[in-house]
Amino acid sequence: MTAQRPLRVGVVGASYASGTHLPVYAELAAAGIVELVAVATAHRETADAVAAKFDVRRAHVGFEALCEDPDVDLVDVATRPSRHKDMTLAAIAAGKHVLCEAPLAPTVDDGLAMARAAAAAGVCGVVDMQSRFRPGIAELRRLVLDGYVGRVDNVAAQAFYPTFTVPAAVASSRWCADATDGASSLRVHGLHTADVLRWTFGELTDVTGTAATRRSDWSGPDGPIPATSADSAAWTARTADGAVVSVHSSWVAPFGAGWRLVVHGSEGVLVAEAAGHTGHFPVGLRGARLGDDGLRPLVAADGGPTEPFALLVRSLAAGDTDDIPTFDDGVAALRVAAAVDSEAFAAGEPGAQDFAAVPTTTEEP
Repeated sequence: MTAQRPLRVGVVGASYASGTHLPVYAELAAAGIVELVAVATAHRETADAVAAKFDVRRAHVGFEALCEDPDVDLVDVATRPSRHKDMTLAAIAAGKHVLCEAPLAPTVDDGLAMARAAAAAGVCGVVDMQSRFRPGIAELRRLVLDGYVGRVDNVAAQAFYPTFTVPAAVASSRWCADATDGASSLRVHGLHTADVLRWTFGELTDVTGTAATRRSDWSGPDGPIPATSADSAAWTARTADGAVVSVHSSWVAPFGAGWRLVVHGSEGVLVAEAAGHTGHFPVGLRGARLGDDGLRPLVAADGGPTEPFALLVRSLAAGDTDDIPTFDDGVAALRVAAAVDSEAFAAGEPGAQDFAAVPTTTEEP
């Protein structure tokens, strides 16, 4: 992808994308940064309606037709994880670059197949772990690498959200209740945190933890729906330099206050906070060094819910891929989830059973 002409985008899926990806593409198209060429859904009426709403040139029925569209450079796969592999491989076979919603796939093996296919075809494979593009998170990483906290000793992350205690949220993302769709709190929201940790501190080792399905049904607008996905998880790891990492998360915490990441070092501390999932909520950053009276503001929690995705797409369109999360990053995040889920499965947690298998190969993509 280069900046010689606008990046021509086709979007597969309209449910999640209509409130997130498609408005961004429409805005960037108006600015001449991308061309919103095509959209595909499973039904003619929804494809036509979405195309009309966002001024999309063509509406396709079925992802296969969009992947074969000669005017599409980049296929955005904005569907549930259980559908990512087939859609992505079809796009790659057609010679398209791919931007895939996170998590990359339900399993490590599926993610590896996608990453290897992209590498073999010489196309760009990107996973939408857009939290990297929150200014507060990017600045935290820069300060850590610049030595603001000195030697990093301890890293603690918490992410408690009330999301699926709210019937409206259940109605709009009902698939998240179903483990067979590749859903869990750890995988859908939690891997964004895992990616931030890897991006900032390097590869994580000694991953161990557990996950649980604490709520077996969710309150939907028309009554309860069964929930098999793991809604809560806790895990620990070590960074490449030996720092101790802990992460605890849930998306069924009625009074959950949001996301928090604290980095304790030999010479200082950094505290990043958001009112919700960092992909959609702005991140504020505070810090202090030895000799300071206390924490001081470093980055304000500013920015809209789609800002990091817009910044990711702008980088892609400009050919600036240094900080873009790739399929390889998506696979690495899935390895974290697989390590946690394997222990949860061994302990008899049903929400982990679909993901517990260790990959049949450990070969890197």
